[in-house]
Amino acid sequence: MQKKKLLLDIGLNAYEAAAYLSLLKLGVSEASSVYRDAEVPYGKIYTVLESLAGKGFVEVQTSRPKKFRAVDPELALDAFFEKKKIELEREMALLKGSVEEAKQALETVSPQKRMNEVFWTTAITESEIKKFATSVYREVKKSVNVIPPALGMPVVANLLPEIIKAVDRGVKIRLLISPRFLALVPVFSMQGEETLGKLKKGLDIRLSQNFDSYFGVVDDSVVILFQPHPKDKDRVLSVVKIWDAGLAKNLREEFEILWQAGEIVDLKVELEKKK
Repeated sequence: MQKKKLLLDIGLNAYEAAAYLSLLKLGVSEASSVYRDAEVPYGKIYTVLESLAGKGFVEVQTSRPKKFRAVDPELALDAFFEKKKIELEREMALLKGSVEEAKQALETVSPQKRMNEVFWTTAITESEIKKFATSVYREVKKSVNVIPPALGMPVVANLLPEIIKAVDRGVKIRLLISPRFLALVPVFSMQGEETLGKLKKGLDIRLSQNFDSYFGVVDDSVVILFQPHPKDKDRVLSVVKIWDAGLAKNLREEFEILWQAGEIVDLKVELEKKK
């Protein structure tokens, strides 16, 4: 049963797996012997054996009646793997071409914007919050201005690849953080020189001692609100993403006030301190 399951796992159907196992056991056989041993319906046995031959598991002697022989499992499985690999690579190449074509075609679709239109989504679990954060940096076109809670440190560390891609696109990122967030510096120090150069170019950091709330503004149109737990402000209860240009404008103005009062962090200097 385990052997049959393994054959099913690689892509053979139940009749094919049973027929191949029977041929391995019986040796060279006619279809009538295989169908009895494998319990494959007689009306389907020739179709099953020809399918196995096409997949490289069975060899066929075109005598009358036909005889069948199982190919050595190591040879058959290696050849099957290579064939599948080539097929998947071809499919992936075709899919990539279709995806790129779809991107270009769909970029021409202009949404019908409505005045004061508001839309929001919420993330509660840790995995949902990480998906939220990833989507922010994948979708941003111009700027990210954010005051992250201290609990967000691990998330920021995991987001580094997406942050770097955003910087490569010309996105400007400003983080207004508490001193506790400087614990992230060692994470930056583990990056290569090229990556550090990109971060220094596209990432600005300032320190502030006290925050009444934690939020972010993305591209002057999207607001990210971090809801702290009522009993533990270091815990994020939920994150809300709001598409609201009016609210984004107001919070961007609030962010600018806090930003101007913040203490400039020189990433290069902080990295030197940690050495």
